[in-house]
Amino acid sequence: MQQKIEASLEKQGLMQTLGANITLVEEGKVIIECPFKEGLSQQNGYFHAGVMTSIVDSACGYAALTMMPPNAEVLTVEFKVNFLRGMKTEKVIAIGQVLKAGRTLTVCEGKVYEATGQKILANMTATMICMQ
Repeated sequence: MQQKIEASLEKQGLMQTLGANITLVEEGKVIIECPFKEGLSQQNGYFHAGVMTSIVDSACGYAALTMMPPNAEVLTVEFKVNFLRGMKTEKVIAIGQVLKAGRTLTVCEGKVYEATGQKILANMTATMICMQ
């Protein structure tokens, strides 16, 4: 499964542009990290909310994919994200975890942390659909 997910991430132009990479794939859990660069910042020098949203959406989607049949793909149906703090950090760490896997829909929770993994920057609830 890890090879399938890594190959999928490599096909995502946005993830390549951001410099994101997968650091963990387990059943129901995926971690994606993204290093800071000026092109990913907002006006205060923090990671842009759009960057954090994109990375944690992908982490949730791939976490859902680990629970689906081998020939399945995944698409996001909806998500809600709360930004809890802005911060200057050398990277962000997005963790996606499956809360409830179903045949068609899978509900996930995603969290974005700063570089040390101690302070949470954002929280997401996302619903993914299994595409066969």
